[in-house]
Amino acid sequence: MADQRYLVLARKWRPQQFEDVVGQEHISRTLKNAISSGRIHHAFLFIGSRGIGKTTTARILAKALNCLSYKEPTVTPCGTCENCRAIGEGSSIDVIEIDGASNNKVEDVREIRENIRMVPSSGRYKVYIIDEVHQLSTSAFNALLKTLEEPPPHAIFVLATTEAHKIPATIISRCQRYDFRRVPIPAIVELLRKILRQESIQASDEALYAIARAAEGGVRDAESILDQLISYCDKEITFQDVFDVLGLVDWKVMHTLCDAILNKDIGRLLALVEDVVSSGKDLSQFVQEILRYYRNLLVIKTAQGADLLHLPEEEQNEAQQRAQRYTLTNLIRLVEQFATLTSGFDSQLAQRIALESLLIRISKVGVELSVDTVLEKLLLLESFGTAVVPPEPSDPPRATLVKP
Repeated sequence: MADQRYLVLARKWRPQQFEDVVGQEHISRTLKNAISSGRIHHAFLFIGSRGIGKTTTARILAKALNCLSYKEPTVTPCGTCENCRAIGEGSSIDVIEIDGASNNKVEDVREIRENIRMVPSSGRYKVYIIDEVHQLSTSAFNALLKTLEEPPPHAIFVLATTEAHKIPATIISRCQRYDFRRVPIPAIVELLRKILRQESIQASDEALYAIARAAEGGVRDAESILDQLISYCDKEITFQDVFDVLGLVDWKVMHTLCDAILNKDIGRLLALVEDVVSSGKDLSQFVQEILRYYRNLLVIKTAQGADLLHLPEEEQNEAQQRAQRYTLTNLIRLVEQFATLTSGFDSQLAQRIALESLLIRISKVGVELSVDTVLEKLLLLESFGTAVVPPEPSDPPRATLVKP
């Protein structure tokens, strides 16, 4: 039996310094400057999607303020002193992490107000990290407002949220606002490479980019997917492994669907939908993959950007061939139409019917006449130097005099 419990990658590789937070350099720099200059605000508002470093940055800030290796707050906490270790393990009594979803009543905030007057036991500051703060009730926000207006000098608040529009303006106005960005795909790929090197595991570039795309800008999601793939593959991760583990639809299916749309093969399209549903795939995810597929064709068509997509060479060649068979306006219209199917359906059946109806509509023999179609034909004629001139009105027939 192992002596130590396995630590997931998201925890094992949690950043310990401001510089380690991937993709948030603008926030790390601002916080470091504030600490260095001694201009430390009493309330911070961290805004951004899940898994991009809000809580991690809050913990690093707490370490920077309370590190015992320095006589004052530092931008480089040691990570080894008693305070740093306790904060990292979540056991520090001076750094209180609160889940706003389960502690959203006014009584919970009143408890904070009662305890906040107590001075820190071992650090310089008491740091309150309230995650998902937007889920507090109106009365709880009102109680929190009074505390934010007149906090004791040793109290620091870090409010984290994924939905800033749900936070009252009175709360936002009393905080320094920090907007966290979704992490770019190349930055996630570089982080995954670093982790794999340390873990002595091989992975193809196509697999890493597939993981980063699936994570949609979230570092934690990317690390969780990688963790799952390591368990599945052991020593080497391939592009196909990512598809298998995440339950994605194979790209060959997408090519077949694309060909069926081009050939107006309605029977084949309905059979593909049936195969996806029968195999247990999530139809919402399938629609999103179709949308991503046609977005890739649009990128290739407009920017010759196959290299931007970071797909395997075989997939790039297949996508380029199909992109050439579509007109630009057709691709734009398809992307817009599939985008409407990504939300608004409360059941699998409703989304399936909507998907099948859309596939039939865009594949039927009688092509709908649209403004885009007319515009495209006019542009095509213009490119060949052919002017479209309306016919001149014919002269009215002359009266013929018939001799008696």
